[in-house]
Amino acid sequence: MDSHLSFEDVIKLERDNSPLNRQSAVVKIGELMASGKLQVSEAAIAEEVVTRMAEDADVLVRTALAKQISLYPYLPTAMAERMARDVCEVSIHVLEHWPHLSDDLLLSVIAEKIEAKQVAIARREAVSEKVSDALVDTQNANVLSVLLENEGARISAPAFKRALDNHQGHREIPVLVTKRPGLEAETCLHCVSLIVADQLEADVADQMRHYLVRQQHLPEEMASEIVSHAREQAVAEMTAGEIDDEKVADFVSVLNKAGRLSPTLLLRSLCSGDLRFVEMAFAKLSNKSADYVAKAMMPNQSDMFKTMYSDAHLPSSLRPAFASAIAAAMRERKRTGDGPMVPNRYVPTVIAGIVSAYGTVAPAELEHVIAELSRTLKQEDNSRQDSRAHMRA
Repeated sequence: MDSHLSFEDVIKLERDNSPLNRQSAVVKIGELMASGKLQVSEAAIAEEVVTRMAEDADVLVRTALAKQISLYPYLPTAMAERMARDVCEVSIHVLEHWPHLSDDLLLSVIAEKIEAKQVAIARREAVSEKVSDALVDTQNANVLSVLLENEGARISAPAFKRALDNHQGHREIPVLVTKRPGLEAETCLHCVSLIVADQLEADVADQMRHYLVRQQHLPEEMASEIVSHAREQAVAEMTAGEIDDEKVADFVSVLNKAGRLSPTLLLRSLCSGDLRFVEMAFAKLSNKSADYVAKAMMPNQSDMFKTMYSDAHLPSSLRPAFASAIAAAMRERKRTGDGPMVPNRYVPTVIAGIVSAYGTVAPAELEHVIAELSRTLKQEDNSRQDSRAHMRA
């Protein structure tokens, strides 16, 4: 179809000024303006015609106009703003494509609570944090999905947190957050906390973990390790804050059945001052009485401790770490009496003891020390599996 506005087109308008003919004329004028080939005098005339067409009573005409000139850089601001506030069929083209709309105008359009307009704004080539905040606060999953897929949208860490908290049950939004390039550490940690807390469907959590690995360029094994450690930390904090002993005992049973009473979890609990949880865990793992476990953990009871530790089927290579941690924790308990234990006073002693006992562990923060112990355990487990495979061969 010829895109030039011809003499015949003008004659048509004179004879039949129907919406369809006006629409056809608008399309051709818009194409000419967008092409940038008009002379200055011609462009001025075209803009005058377009200004009049923008006030056309027929939506069909205004929609055709909006489609054609939404990318026209010299569109008068007043006209663009009027079209942005028009009915959806007209406004969405300008809202999505015209780059010079102010944040204040966009915010006022978002406040109209019309999804199609909000989606158009979410698709803009560039979206400011202020506008993204408003789009997130609509709590509309469709709008948010479009925004998260738009790499030109700047989204703040607090906005990401609200998006995650408001849409935990959504199958796409948590994943779309983790796919965003350049996530801040705060947002990554919040994603991990949701995975750790088992608040997401398993396949959603797996996808999130996958994209977190890709975003941070971490090996899959390291990402799994981070999530595992974070889960253990969450468990340690939860049990330490529980007042009811029976609830803690029930939780220990649940963890034991799930195979999650890991040695690193017990070490974390020791280092957080939660001796109650550790004693209950050892009683469950070793099938010993609470009195036996309490006595075995006292100073100068190394034989009882060795027996209890062996019966708990914990890795023999970690026994020195446990002995060091339990000794330091028991000294702190004696110092505090009935008062709360202060881990910061004895954890450095635990770390020093572990570093001294293991030549492969470097002095560092507790998390790094536990991570190194965990890797050592995995290497030992892999070596045992290799040995068994070799013997069978």
